[in-house]
Amino acid sequence: MVIDKSYSCIKLKLPNGKVVDLLSPFLEEISKWIQNSPEKPESGGYIVGYKHKRTGNISIEAASHPYSKDIRSRVRFNIRDSRHKMLLKKYEKEKSYYMGVWHTHPQEFPVPSLIDWDDWRKTIREDRTGCEYVFFVIVGTEEFRVWIGEFTTGMITEVFEYEKSQSGIYLSGELAE
Repeated sequence: MVIDKSYSCIKLKLPNGKVVDLLSPFLEEISKWIQNSPEKPESGGYIVGYKHKRTGNISIEAASHPYSKDIRSRVRFNIRDSRHKMLLKKYEKEKSYYMGVWHTHPQEFPVPSLIDWDDWRKTIREDRTGCEYVFFVIVGTEEFRVWIGEFTTGMITEVFEYEKSQSGIYLSGELAE
């Protein structure tokens, strides 16, 4: 998906037919950390959101960002700062939960590394989220991509945006409430 500076909601289609809304605060946060110059290190953090009880749709509403104790280089990011978990605790009080992780790559069109794939497989085995999926987002310099891990099958698949009309209106998909 192209990185859009308008920060409007983006709707993704899940394999179960449900919708994921990537809300503007989430999109704004991950866009701040794009590695669009050689001196910018990799960035990342946790993804926060919730599953709608009535519809089963999912909203991704926020993300943590790099803090001083995180490990960062041009091609590596490791969450080490306790403030990431503090953010999760804050959102849990508002009924929003850990939904996955995001990070940047210094590529126009990001491709998961072998380290990413290994980390994602480990995450599916060890973590739990506020829904049946765990989300993995990689932000490149021109586009970002989203993968989901399914806890029941252990499968990791890329998910895509619903089709839009020329005026920018989504052509299909349920509306999340």
